[in-house]
Amino acid sequence: LFAAGVAVLLVAGLALFFQYTRVGRALRAVADDHQAALSIGIPLQHIWALVWAVAGFVALVAGMLWGSRNGVQFALTFTALKALPVLILGGFTSVPGAIVGGLIIGASEKLAEIYIPPVLGDLFGGNFGGLENWFPYVLALLFLLVRPEGLFGERHIDRV
Repeated sequence: LFAAGVAVLLVAGLALFFQYTRVGRALRAVADDHQAALSIGIPLQHIWALVWAVAGFVALVAGMLWGSRNGVQFALTFTALKALPVLILGGFTSVPGAIVGGLIIGASEKLAEIYIPPVLGDLFGGNFGGLENWFPYVLALLFLLVRPEGLFGERHIDRV
């Protein structure tokens, strides 16, 4: 519960930072169009340094929360790799999308662990354990075929 509370506070703080501060507006402008942001005087080097600092801070908080719960071990890298399907489902440019994508991946991972192996075992015989380790990537791949920009990503219309 403590980790969930810290995550909610961190997401709310970042959302307020990006929406209501001058630096947050500059970050969004750079994310939207580098050249336009540069043309109105936003210093890209400072913005990129700030982006990496914020990303490092978020990773630090996440690592501290996870490490205090499960300890720090090499397998933590495999947990970090689960961020890719989360971002694919939610959309790479959306914080709410990342939250919804994380909930979808987490729920589908557990549902795949519980319900799919018995069904596949009955149909084909054998042991289908460990399905939950690769199921998020299959789900993300299927999702890319249907909606490549993610749930909350912006649709880009390319005219040719």
